[in-house]
Amino acid sequence: MNESDFLSALAPRLDAFLALRRAGGRDAKSQLVLLRYLDRFLHQQHFNTPWLTREVVEDYLHSATHLNPRTQENRWCMLRQFCRYLRQFEPQCFVPEDKPCRVRARARTAHIFSEAEIQAMLRAAQALPPSGSLRAQTYFTLFGLLYTTGLRCGEAFALNLSDVDLEREQLFVHRGKFGKSRWVPFSASTTRVLRHYLQERSRVAPAGAQSPFFITPTTRRLYHTNVDYAFRDVLKRCGLRGGKGCPGPSLHHLRHSFACNRLLAWHRSGQDVGALLPALATYLGHVNLASTQVYLQPTAELLEEANQRFHRRFLKSISAIGEPA
Repeated sequence: MNESDFLSALAPRLDAFLALRRAGGRDAKSQLVLLRYLDRFLHQQHFNTPWLTREVVEDYLHSATHLNPRTQENRWCMLRQFCRYLRQFEPQCFVPEDKPCRVRARARTAHIFSEAEIQAMLRAAQALPPSGSLRAQTYFTLFGLLYTTGLRCGEAFALNLSDVDLEREQLFVHRGKFGKSRWVPFSASTTRVLRHYLQERSRVAPAGAQSPFFITPTTRRLYHTNVDYAFRDVLKRCGLRGGKGCPGPSLHHLRHSFACNRLLAWHRSGQDVGALLPALATYLGHVNLASTQVYLQPTAELLEEANQRFHRRFLKSISAIGEPA
């Protein structure tokens, strides 16, 4: 039985289409899931023609109308790509052109952590139960690393011991988002915290090169569910999360905070921020500056610093105009 395990009359075409996507270097896991939904629908409907008709396509899309708009859009996109592929062999194949309407959720404003809030969070992380276990040290180190390097959460969870070079003070991200790998340097203070964590970790689990850097109390790799639970607990302990209906900041907001704080530091040190933005984009693993700009939220501190810089330059320009020739 092959990996795809397609069942419908179009199984050979679906297999060939998926193989083509993989040959192009794409991660086909999510595409396999979407194609299986189509395949199961065709199989249940006893579909037996070599191409897709308008009626079949519309029936399949209608079967997903109970799902959220983003999921519907994902299924439509994959269906359309497959239909365009199938039309190369079956000219009668119908290709859907009308994109389903997507109701976009209101964008959630990122919480930019202040230094005082971060200190309170880290103290709360060190107090996580059970007392004396590696759990508290793991989350103290993880949250601090996310805040000081701007790593994506998944990138931090995927780190192995061999990816962290304490001598050179840098870590390696293997094929992060968009398949981009990169080196991420960190500070001397971060090095000291990571070194201490490794010492504590070595008492709990063996330290093989390909072993996960961050581990649970049962020595397994961290995953989003347990980290999110610990993060919510930390926010409640330091007063940054309320009850039901008041979710508070998310773990990803640590990355937003890193980007904004880096921009603020450049402003305060008189750096050319525009010239340094490409470096920030590279550091964060973005494919372009537009992706980085999403993270640069105009905080009160940033606005004040930008205003002060404009004021200084304005006064300098006025002074230059008033100087005698």
